[in-house]
Formats: sequence, C-alpha cells, structure tokens
Amino acid sequence: MGIEEIRKRNEQIENNRLIWQEVRSLEGKTNIEKLKHFNLISKEREKEIREIYFKRYYEEKWEVKVGTIKNQLIDSKKIAGTCHSDYYEKTLFESLNSLKRFERILAELRINPKYYTSDETRDKYEKKISLTYKKHEDKYYITGDGNNRLITVLAIGFPEILVNEICVYDEVNEIKDILLWVRNEGFHYEIEKDIKSVNDSSPIHLFTEDIYMTINGIEKLVIFKEKYEKMNVSNFKLKIYKFNSYLFNEYKNKYRYSDEITHLFHMKYLQLREHKLKMNKVQGD
Repeated sequence: MGIEEIRKRNEQIENNRLIWQEVRSLEGKTNIEKLKHFNLISKEREKEIREIYFKRYYEEKWEVKVGTIKNQLIDSKKIAGTCHSDYYEKTLFESLNSLKRFERILAELRINPKYYTSDETRDKYEKKISLTYKKHEDKYYITGDGNNRLITVLAIGFPEILVNEICVYDEVNEIKDILLWVRNEGFHYEIEKDIKSVNDSSPIHLFTEDIYMTINGIEKLVIFKEKYEKMNVSNFKLKIYKFNSYLFNEYKNKYRYSDEITHLFHMKYLQLREHKLKMNKVQGD
C-alpha cells in the first residue's frame, strides 16, 4: 500500500469516527429529529410521511410465485408495507420512529450514501436487500431483513433503491374466485400446502362451528360449489332424507364408492342444509 493510499485510508477512518461521534451525540432524540439534524429530511417530507400508511404484508392462497428478479433498481414509492409486526399498520412516520437499530443505519448512511443505489458499495458479507413484489398490485413488500434500512430511506425519499432479489407473485384468478366464494358463503378454510395451480390436489379443509370437510384440490372445490348452489333444501327433500336414514342401515354411506363430492354431500346433507338456510337468511337480510 502506497503513502497516498494510506493517507486516504486514515482520512476515511477519521471521517467515519467523527460521523459515529456525531450520531451518538444525538442520543435521546427521536429518529425523525436525528434525520433533521443531518438535513436528510425536510418539513414537507415529514408532513408527507405522517400521511403514508405502511400496510401489513400477507400472502393470499391465490397468490403464486411466478419468478425471481436479481439486482434491479425499483421505484421506492412502490414499497407499500412489511410483514414485521413492529412496523406495519402504522404511518411511515411512526414506523421510522420505532426503528430499533436506527443509530447504526444513520451512521452507515452518512458513511456510504451510495449503498442504496450501487451494488459495488455493499459489503459482500452483509445481508442483501430483498423484497416481495405483488405483480397484480404493482407493490413491493419487506418480507425479510432490511426493515431498518428500507424504512429509513423511504422516509428520506430516495427515488430509487437497488434490490438484490425480488420474489414476484401474481394472482391466479380461478383460485381467487373460488376461495372468495368459500368466504362469502360463511365457510373458513385451511390449506395444508401452497397451491401452485388450479390442478393442484392439496387438501383444502372447509369448516364452520358445526361442519368439517376435506376437499382434495381446487378442481374438486369448484365441483363442491356447483353442487352446493344446486342443493335442494326444501322440507320435502329433508323428510325423504330422514325417512331413508331411518329405514336403511348406514344410509349415509350410500355413495361411499361414488365420486368424492357426491359422497360428501350425502354424508353432510343435514349440516350443509342448515348452513345454507342460515346463509340464505343472512344474505337475504
């Protein structure tokens, strides 16, 4: 290492020391006050972030991963929220002031302001910035590490941020439509594994207070919907069902060896009938 390089290195070390010293001298101030101290945020921007709501990230069952993008500059205004419970469902202003490692982030921002726009300035050993992108919303969400870093530069108003890895999700409308129908009809559901497509046969558990059923896959669930909507809930049908149940042993198992959904409707007829009558009344009101 030459004399000039040593001199520059020592200058950088001293500059870093002074930055850390100044940052630590602000102990007791809020995070927004610390940004103001370094003229990193204006009064106008402070007013704006008091109005920006930081949403909660969650993945719906009809959202499917469709790809991955590496090392791309993104529009920071499209980062809409996070999965971190300390920061979502607050304003961006509130999220900023609740950051737990802000002192380090602020010091590193002063030392290396290009960190957010250039991969060359990022330490190869540091955790890279990654986001989830919901294509159907055109929004990004923080779903891993990086809340302190990203919320800070979002508050400041960086126009672009370099993201090392973006997981891209999109809606599958067929899955969305049927699962929303399930919700609207008063059923809850649990799905054991991620659904990749409408052809996926992952078990779907439908339940209410009185009903518990397992349906194998989206295609079978669509058949369930069709049969449910056509189901006869008349008193005459009820009397016939009760009469046959009384007259024949194991009448409920009559369709055990038929198709899955027909057997399910026959076994659960009384419960499904009561549920449909109840929902008809609620929806009629």
